[in-house]
Amino acid sequence: TNKMIKYYICMDDSFDNNDKDERFLILGELIDKGRKLLEQGDRSFADAVIDREAMSILLFTSGTTSMAKGVMLSHSNIACNVSAIATAIHVDPGDVHLSLLPLHHTFENTVGLLFMVHSGVCIAYSEGIKYIAQNIKEYGVTVLVAVPAIFEAMYRKLQEGIRKSGKERLFGILGKISGILRLVGIDIRRKLFKSVFEKLGPGLRVAVSGAAPLDPEVVKGFDRIGLRLLQGYGLTETSPVVAANNDFVNKPGTIGYPLAGVEVAIDSPDENGMGEIITRGGNVMLGYYEDPDATAEAIDANGWFRTGDLGIIDENGFIKITGRAKSMIVFTNGKKAFPEEYEVMLNNIPGVRDCFAWGNKAPDGDIQVCVKLVADREKLTEEKGFVPSEKELSETFHSAIKEINKTIPQYKIIRYFVITFEDLVKTTTLKIKRTVEYEKVKNMLEAAETDMRKASGKIIENLAKSR
Repeated sequence: TNKMIKYYICMDDSFDNNDKDERFLILGELIDKGRKLLEQGDRSFADAVIDREAMSILLFTSGTTSMAKGVMLSHSNIACNVSAIATAIHVDPGDVHLSLLPLHHTFENTVGLLFMVHSGVCIAYSEGIKYIAQNIKEYGVTVLVAVPAIFEAMYRKLQEGIRKSGKERLFGILGKISGILRLVGIDIRRKLFKSVFEKLGPGLRVAVSGAAPLDPEVVKGFDRIGLRLLQGYGLTETSPVVAANNDFVNKPGTIGYPLAGVEVAIDSPDENGMGEIITRGGNVMLGYYEDPDATAEAIDANGWFRTGDLGIIDENGFIKITGRAKSMIVFTNGKKAFPEEYEVMLNNIPGVRDCFAWGNKAPDGDIQVCVKLVADREKLTEEKGFVPSEKELSETFHSAIKEINKTIPQYKIIRYFVITFEDLVKTTTLKIKRTVEYEKVKNMLEAAETDMRKASGKIIENLAKSR
């Protein structure tokens, strides 16, 4: 065992410490010991002064575009963030939250655990991704904190259910009726769509999304039936929440306003107002573990933290993220685009389960937008009654991409695509590991002695076999 760790607290009372190692303690015994000390008038532990600026927790960044770094957060960092979140999202002691995400990530640690404990919310733990729908109903969940992939999957399943029931037109009419009534202050969405919530979760009233971009159509779709889905934004280095939509304002496609006590600015904005998002406040980390150079690079002398994300602040103060600076696609005409904006559109193609977009540099220097589409074999087989051939998949996806290209400027169009049935490499919070994915594609193309232009429309794993 690690000699630097002073104590291991075992949650299970049945733990058998055969080695009599004094570092291994049982939670139940600790509680009993503390209770006895209090009865004897010893409050030394309960009244101990906590150093607000001391490191409380060491967490690691997700490492989507570079190596993961250890982030030191103080007691004050976390306490500031929990208090600020409470001003944006209203939860009560009667609420039940379903915890889905890993606790070693700051999003779940701060929002899904500490904020919920602070607010007196009951926390239920999911039995796994496959059981989310079942757990929401079983535990009477009212609050859900998750990543976009979860909400987008829930929304797709909801849409499929409505389509299969043959009630699309009815739901469309009900949506229009409820929209008109809301204009005059009458909200009967939960009554009109009671049958939907019986399947989704009768008590589910608010959902919070973070860690990646969320499709605005999903926010609007859930809002039409009466479920408030709030998108927020943050980083491990900011404990994590910087900004969020809230109970009073919820603008799809944005991350809302900065939280109380948090400053946000745009550094060196271009002619469109886009620049790097910088932030300052009590939630900004102490620094990177044993890496003073990286800390000095990230936080300036005035306390501003460079997020590495690009965005704009609109005329009403809403913040919109455009993408990561490191993954930005810069075209030869100087114009810019981001993989995330393509991925949101591509994920709406029927039969596409996931996707990865990047800027590919051609031999002549031209920058081409390329994508890797993860085909949903199960869904496609169910719809067609057979497993589609490579040619059929290629034609289907080519037509869909052609339609997407009609909606965007010529210089930004998607040039080439490859197909796979394999899952993308992701972090535990379901963010694409872009560097890893890019290297995978590059290596497969090199092994097949081809390029994206020649490989377009083909299943990438089959390229080497067809040589």
